[in-house]
Amino acid sequence: MKISSRIVLAGAVLFGAAGVAGAPQAQAGGVVPGPGDGSAAVFITTSGAPGLTNGYTHNSTGGAVDVGQIDATHYWISFRAMGGGTYANAQLTVWNGASGPTIDPICTIDRTKDAGGDVTVWFQCTPFPSSPLAGTQLFVNVTNRLHPDTARVRAPGFVAVTTANPSAAGETPVNQYRSSGTGLATVARTGTGLYTVTVPGGAYAWNQGTAFATALTVSPTVDPAYTRYCNPQSWYPSGTSMIVNVGCYMGIGTAADARFSLRLVGRNHLGGTQPGGSQWVSNPTSTGYDTIAYGWNSAGATNHVRSLAPWEGTGVSHVQFNGATYAPGKVPSLLVSAYGGNQRCSLEYHGYHPADLYTNATVRCYAPVGGAGVAAGRYSVSLVQL
Repeated sequence: MKISSRIVLAGAVLFGAAGVAGAPQAQAGGVVPGPGDGSAAVFITTSGAPGLTNGYTHNSTGGAVDVGQIDATHYWISFRAMGGGTYANAQLTVWNGASGPTIDPICTIDRTKDAGGDVTVWFQCTPFPSSPLAGTQLFVNVTNRLHPDTARVRAPGFVAVTTANPSAAGETPVNQYRSSGTGLATVARTGTGLYTVTVPGGAYAWNQGTAFATALTVSPTVDPAYTRYCNPQSWYPSGTSMIVNVGCYMGIGTAADARFSLRLVGRNHLGGTQPGGSQWVSNPTSTGYDTIAYGWNSAGATNHVRSLAPWEGTGVSHVQFNGATYAPGKVPSLLVSAYGGNQRCSLEYHGYHPADLYTNATVRCYAPVGGAGVAAGRYSVSLVQL
């Protein structure tokens, strides 16, 4: 169910902008080809064509970003001159705009290709029955660069894994990367739609790291509905290894096998230290608490979580990255993943406070069928200004 109100904290500024359907957006300055980071906010027009939201496109090479449509539910986005990496990891987040569908569509990654010159992400958005796609917005972000850690780090600050065989008892994905250490991550299927990812020699401390996951599209010959979404269920050290458990579901919330793209980060979702932060929200119903674990803040300050349910409805909460001030001229990129259970979570809006010096993200978690808010819906969120 769509939230039409927008609580404005005293003095706060909310981001939001319009774009031009199908218009390529180039970056300022020259182009320096090579692996990097890309992020864009894509919206779907009433005609079904995709567009790029002004002020929300980033290509670290300085190359253009453009978007196109294949059919009524399939799209692509290309980050020009960003090819040449040894892996490519893409993630999607629905941005629940006030003008969007009453219930969010499910968006999945069809495939990601690093062609040596460009990096392209093909994706699909399947509308909830009786809801249109018009007005849908989503963030697409992709990285294929190296994310070097400082010397003598205890665990890799960035791990990316994209699985390939959802029905296999176990696999060692080819498409993976770790920022330090050695040893390939492995994936074990522990039940229908349940997977355990093991990163050898990559153990974080018990209270560190933030995990995100996006489902990859399944074939309609496997499932006529071919909707999937995946949620991290837990992450923790086990001896010298790091364990990340992932659960995948059909659109109606029933456990189902799926490929997925996973990131485990010690900083922001693109592995950098730009202004912003990341946070696992363990208590979204709280009237307010400063987090002490499972997050990161570019200013070295605390992150603050509080429920907005009294104003915005059940399942809505807010993460404030204290001291991580608004960076004029930079491009916001956000990533949200539901955590535990089968609820879905999407970005409601984000903004900053020019006087109190923080940036913030508001997230809504809801039931997979009907869209009713889930009060205790936990999630991970990351905001970065590129």
